[in-house]
Amino acid sequence: MKLVFKVTPKQRLIITSHAVEQLLVHVQKRCWQREAGGVLLGRHLLDSDDIVVDEVTSPQPSDRRSRFSFFRSKKHEHIARERWLEEASTLAYLGLWHTHPEDSPTPSHVDREDWQQAVANDTFDGSRLFFPIVGRKEIRVWTKSRSGGIRELKRETS
Repeated sequence: MKLVFKVTPKQRLIITSHAVEQLLVHVQKRCWQREAGGVLLGRHLLDSDDIVVDEVTSPQPSDRRSRFSFFRSKKHEHIARERWLEEASTLAYLGLWHTHPEDSPTPSHVDREDWQQAVANDTFDGSRLFFPIVGRKEIRVWTKSRSGGIRELKRETS
């Protein structure tokens, strides 16, 4: 099941079924499960303004994970670079994802600071990055543009 979110009146963020499945593997359903996270990889469509998340990186042994925190290691950056080279420079870095042990996830202060740093310091195409948080019952997505604040995207229903 793909997920579609409204970015602007003319632009949508589409998370493919494959990427959604990759995210849902890490839902924190049990009290002993630790937060997980990674990066979003995909493409900016040439024939529309839409952005597609095709895959995500999975948690790495070098990540620091606990029940209520996740710190992404540099390994995700290396994986993204390798995938970019494998795909002839067509696979783009689109943002960061992680899980929360709550039904309907909300970003923490640490999350928002992490997102600010990503937009300020990371190299990416386009004007914004995306930040899904995977909760126990839903995936919610926020975005931050180079020039604007953080805002939640509304999910489109078919």
